[in-house]
Amino acid sequence: MIPTACLALSTPDLAIASRDIPSIGSLDYRCTETLLSMGIVPSAVIDPVTPYSTLEGAAQAINLGTIIQPNLELLDQVSPELVLTSPEFTHMTPRLSGIAKVKSLAPYSSESGASSWQRMISFTRGVGEAIGSTDLAEDMIKETESHFQSLRSRIAGDQMPALLLVRLMDHKHARVFGSNSLFQGSLEQLGLSNAWQGPESHFGITMVSIDSLVDINARLVILESPYATSPSREQFAVSGMWQHLPIIKRGDVIFLPATFNHFGALPSALGFAESLVEALEAQAPPNAAG
Repeated sequence: MIPTACLALSTPDLAIASRDIPSIGSLDYRCTETLLSMGIVPSAVIDPVTPYSTLEGAAQAINLGTIIQPNLELLDQVSPELVLTSPEFTHMTPRLSGIAKVKSLAPYSSESGASSWQRMISFTRGVGEAIGSTDLAEDMIKETESHFQSLRSRIAGDQMPALLLVRLMDHKHARVFGSNSLFQGSLEQLGLSNAWQGPESHFGITMVSIDSLVDINARLVILESPYATSPSREQFAVSGMWQHLPIIKRGDVIFLPATFNHFGALPSALGFAESLVEALEAQAPPNAAG
């Protein structure tokens, strides 16, 4: 028997069980992790099993398969009242509209003007409006901002260099995250700066060769990929080209685990910030021993 709705009481002060929350089918990771942070487990989701800590509660929902090919027949059986999706699923809207009310949301946009942080806040409010619980969205935003303030206080006063955030793609190329990325908003909330000033997509990323990073004076933050077959540390051990980077030579590098979605929403932004602050606290300043 397929449940029509699953609700999680992730925090005791949210009396979600007594709220009139619609049953929800989520075809977007960002929507799912936002709902879970509000204390709501959707009835059905795509790819509920991931390494992301922000999606741990998703395993309680019906598994609709992958984002590439969601099982719409199963979604129809679940019969949610609302389907949350993203602009990437526009071609499915006619089919989805025959199942339930459809709302398309995304924290990323090609439109200029709004900052990365502002877009994530607006996205969170959009999810709250879609489910008819704007107060849950506001509570989540306030709690997230409070966590960021606490994290910022832990590194306040430290002389932090600009950070260069990358994800290794192969032995010669990396994906660099810029001002439109999820991480930009987190850095700003922590009082840190992003070293990448080059071009980027509306997702905040660009692919670069190792050569283009040689002259950047920054602390390197390497984001582990959830799809990698081996840790980035091991990739460095077999790649002579990366070893020639000045940043690597001086040991000014941090590795962060793949426990948050690199293209996520507020929960992933906070997950990144928590991992980063822990790493910064654990890492002695370069050349401190000298």
